[in-house]
Amino acid sequence: MKILKKIMMLTLAASLLLSSQIAALATIDELWGVPFLAYGASLSEAELEQMHTLFGLEAGNFDSAAVDGHDLVYFLGRGNPNSSMLSSALITHREAGTGVEVEILTPNNITRVTDTQYATAMITAGVTDALVQVASPQMVTGEAALAGIYKAFSERGVELDEARMAVAQEQLEITSNIADYHEDNDNFDSTILDQAVIEIQGWLADHYEETGQLATPEEIENIINEVLENNNLDGIITPNQLQNILGFASRFQLTDAINSPEFRNQLNSLADRVGNLISDLNLNIDNLDRSTLRTWWDNAINWLRGLFS
Repeated sequence: MKILKKIMMLTLAASLLLSSQIAALATIDELWGVPFLAYGASLSEAELEQMHTLFGLEAGNFDSAAVDGHDLVYFLGRGNPNSSMLSSALITHREAGTGVEVEILTPNNITRVTDTQYATAMITAGVTDALVQVASPQMVTGEAALAGIYKAFSERGVELDEARMAVAQEQLEITSNIADYHEDNDNFDSTILDQAVIEIQGWLADHYEETGQLATPEEIENIINEVLENNNLDGIITPNQLQNILGFASRFQLTDAINSPEFRNQLNSLADRVGNLISDLNLNIDNLDRSTLRTWWDNAINWLRGLFS
């Protein structure tokens, strides 16, 4: 599983060398305008130019703003205003109903946050219908890119709800902490955890729509246990991690996302993509032995090296 995930990330990164060029040539959205680059304020001129090239940007076809430590504190409600900010995000608005999609163009340099973790946090915060591409010229954990994404929306006049952003940050930290803890466990996959969190949020939204009531603590605990069991996570998630998920779910349903049709639509779109990814993972694992996976991985590495030699 670990090897296959690396292969898929590498293959995605290679394919995005083309897709990033396409994004830069996208038709201008009359409400949003050209794509918006939120770049790390700590980047050197050479590194910023490297980001422009990676995103396929040319002068005149994008707007931009630097993201510094003060933005980190303002938008995420935590962090150090003197933090070194290196990760960057290119946000391209898409037509209604497209959903939120995240592509990490430098997966080897974004070491902690996955594309699905970005997407779920953004949807929780209220982001809709956007293609977000994330990159960094140096190895970073990746949390700071979320501040840049929020700043991009603010610069475009879209003010996201503070309570939802706070819960989204909590969601990101809980899922990434759990993924870190189980990094060496071959029976754990962070994509499965992301799917479980999506299912929990979806159930809470459905429950409110059907009953007009928030779920009780007992109902929340029951659905979380059921979802974890259905995703084979019940024997993996620790009691402390379970309590963190319970706390997050309780606070999530207090935000206005709980009765937002737009939130549900965006979540459903993401759930479909995550479900397809998991199906592809399972299919490949069933059909490939470890020797084949290792050969595929080595060949992919050599091919990518050839692109940049």
